[in-house]
Amino acid sequence: MGTWMDGYLQRLSKIRSECLEGGGPDRIQIQDQLGKLTARERIHRLLDPGTFEELGSVVRDTRTPLDGRERSSPGDGVIMGFGKVQGRPVMVFSMDFTVMSGSLGDQAAWKLAELIEMSAKMRMPVVGMFDSAGQRISFKEGDVGLNGVAQLLRNYCLYSGVTPKIGLVLGPCTGLLAEVAVLSDFLIMSRSNAFLWLGGKITSPQAGTASFHMEKSGQCDLIADSDEDAIEKAKSLLRFLPQSCWEKPPFVDTGDDPERREEGLLDVMPDDPRFTYDIHEIIDLIVDNGEFLELKEEFAPHLVIGFARFGGYAAGIVANNPDELSGIFEPDSSDKYDRFMMFLDAFNIPLVTLVDTTAFVPGDRWERLGVIRHGAKLLHSYAHLTCPKVTMVLRRSYGGGNIVMGCSRMFPDLIYAWPTVEFAPTGPEAVVHAVFNKELEKARKEGNYDQVYNFLLGILREQFSVLTMGKAWTTYYTVHEVVDPRDTRPRIVKALEATANKGEELPEKKRSIKPA
Repeated sequence: MGTWMDGYLQRLSKIRSECLEGGGPDRIQIQDQLGKLTARERIHRLLDPGTFEELGSVVRDTRTPLDGRERSSPGDGVIMGFGKVQGRPVMVFSMDFTVMSGSLGDQAAWKLAELIEMSAKMRMPVVGMFDSAGQRISFKEGDVGLNGVAQLLRNYCLYSGVTPKIGLVLGPCTGLLAEVAVLSDFLIMSRSNAFLWLGGKITSPQAGTASFHMEKSGQCDLIADSDEDAIEKAKSLLRFLPQSCWEKPPFVDTGDDPERREEGLLDVMPDDPRFTYDIHEIIDLIVDNGEFLELKEEFAPHLVIGFARFGGYAAGIVANNPDELSGIFEPDSSDKYDRFMMFLDAFNIPLVTLVDTTAFVPGDRWERLGVIRHGAKLLHSYAHLTCPKVTMVLRRSYGGGNIVMGCSRMFPDLIYAWPTVEFAPTGPEAVVHAVFNKELEKARKEGNYDQVYNFLLGILREQFSVLTMGKAWTTYYTVHEVVDPRDTRPRIVKALEATANKGEELPEKKRSIKPA
């Protein structure tokens, strides 16, 4: 026997059917042909089975298109809600390209704006999947126009640092929507289908692609081979992140012995400091099970950043790579470091710096590119860090590079050095030429240049050695302890244990002002 409720339930069932169908079988087939998952398939692949709770499914486009023709708009082209990833609650949204090419409608913008606010209140990370032709163009007298988009952008900015946000660009993402994607803490892009572009003329076939934004703009953190791969990479990232800024990242028993010593570390570094080595060889030996999630791998590769675990503790690693441009600092590597450092501090994730740098690059070209102000950003950010900070100096630590990588007077919580370390305002070779130019010129005339040069260089190297510098505890060039390279891993593990409950207060103020 029917009841008064039947009519309502039938209407609700029709709405849900429309939402499941999206833009219809023809549009779904196009997604499949492009090698893309549908918006719902993406959500179900990300979340644990049976955990998705959809929000805003009844919402539809209330505006009249320019051509006056009404179109089906289930969910106004955005599927969103909450669920669990590996048992952890998360907020999620997925733009549905089958509905008007995933264009961002006014109601969808308001939906997403509220989802970001909800994520902050409920202390859940956000995973957003972008596949959209951009903002939808329509007009109706009395409509609010850009208000919804403005609210969405404001909420992304306002709640930055409250909960982690991961963006996946799995198709086109243009106009103001591109700004939303880049406001995510981490951006994963599909190699085959992603296209991220604010607007204007496209000047090359690579423009807007994942490789373009990895290598050129530095806005892409990870490149994925497919939708499925992008989603797995998002899950991998989440494993290192806390739920919110009020929590710490989860501890995971990885089964790797915290006391493990590595004999192989004795063979990585070349005997002659003029030769290079790949910092990845050291990272692979000291992190849990050799597992390192590197970010922005192809952007400014002379600085390496990423996540790993030490004895189960999550940490962010920042490391100079001597194998690329001698591990120098310049504007791109500075920006790469600065953003990552800010994220770590916002979410209570320890910073482990592995130092081997010949400092900031000199010269007219770099001065024109603003190397000073980019370096000043790093000084500003490091000075404000309150997360655990552990420095391990490996070989060379020269000039301003020494400071921004956590030298003693920048007050890392613990600073260690291998016995091979040299501290200096610049390389000892440059000092020999600058200070002893007359003696060297005389030696050149007398035919014993190499002998005199190597003698003077040897004296300076001894003076710059940490085993000499470290004798004075209060100097700028000092460490808490010089360590056997084989003990690098257990030292870092114990440092993270010791700093797990540290307290550090900054001077009271409304906010600091970072260099432009």
